[in-house]
Amino acid sequence: MLKNQLNLIHIREVMDELEVSRSTIDRWRKNKQLPSVKIGKEIYFDRHEVTRWYKEFGQAPRTPLLPDTPTLTIGYTTVSTHMWGPLIIKEFGLLEEELRRIRPKDRIDIRWHRAKDGMELIKGMLAGQIQIATFGDYALSVSHMISELLPGFHPVLLAAAGKSSDGDGFGLVVPADLTLSSVSELATLPIATTFRTNADYRLKKLLESHSLPELNIIHRSIEESMESLRQGRLSASIMWEPFLSLVQHQKIGKSVFNRELGLGFIASVAADEHWVREHEDLTIAYLKAHLRAGKLIREQPARAAEVCSRETELPLDVTSRSISRIRWDAALYTRDLELLNGFDPAKSFSQAMLPHPEIPYTTKYLRIAAQELRLPVLPKAPIDGPWHRDIYY
Repeated sequence: MLKNQLNLIHIREVMDELEVSRSTIDRWRKNKQLPSVKIGKEIYFDRHEVTRWYKEFGQAPRTPLLPDTPTLTIGYTTVSTHMWGPLIIKEFGLLEEELRRIRPKDRIDIRWHRAKDGMELIKGMLAGQIQIATFGDYALSVSHMISELLPGFHPVLLAAAGKSSDGDGFGLVVPADLTLSSVSELATLPIATTFRTNADYRLKKLLESHSLPELNIIHRSIEESMESLRQGRLSASIMWEPFLSLVQHQKIGKSVFNRELGLGFIASVAADEHWVREHEDLTIAYLKAHLRAGKLIREQPARAAEVCSRETELPLDVTSRSISRIRWDAALYTRDLELLNGFDPAKSFSQAMLPHPEIPYTTKYLRIAAQELRLPVLPKAPIDGPWHRDIYY
């Protein structure tokens, strides 16, 4: 392709390599003449020019400010649709907008850390390298299990992210021509799942509830499972969104026994409690951006799907379908906490006697964020009952 011959890289690659948002890149293009070229609707940069320009203009003003410039690193992962909120915050510069409102004269160095999974995000939080992270329910449970062993680490749940109701969060994908009449037939099939993850935990719970052995569990990445299904070399695999939508798009399998897998799926926004107390204004600013991102996804799903398609390199049809299957609601419900507290991640580790604490949470900062955005008043306690059909945060 022409862009490869000319050594051009997409604006998304520049954002990832420099760990900055789209709005920052646009500002550099406008104010500091960062060279770029537009091909169709997409913006590209010469790799060598970006390196040269950044050494000359991008880093120079930052060096003397580093000792006094607060850094806010946002951790996220794209392995699940439920965790795509930060993609929208980053793309549209929502966090920068909120920070300018509260600290118009201060410079805050925002960095974005894209992790391969939730475990990498937990490591970043433990090391103090990530301040706010969005990850899945299983990873959140693991973080709090670790907090019982490390007194200096206190992750706290700040808000919900994407949610799926019971039976919709996960699916057991089998080849389209395979017919299974009962869960017991799984005992004869090799089943693939990712190691020490939500999917692994749910599969083992399913087999355990039906007194089935775990002899045929194969641990492999979700990408490897997709390819094996495509080639007809795999009988079954536990999957979640967006992969359930991708399987449907590529017509390589079907989802079965969703209800039997049980429970829904919820992604969460979390941070270390000590950091939150010392940076309440930054916490509220991020949660306002988080609420705005959820609203954008709900009200402009096509626009959100385009952003997520570029970031994940999934077909637009897949991101559109996957986004539509998720409830984008930051409010915490009692049913959300019951789901989160229902996990016992210690069973996935060799130390079976590791403590299993309940998930610490606070609604304080989300309530303030919602109030500043003039949203309906959130109660101090998690909302009782089923998810509201007409009220979202």
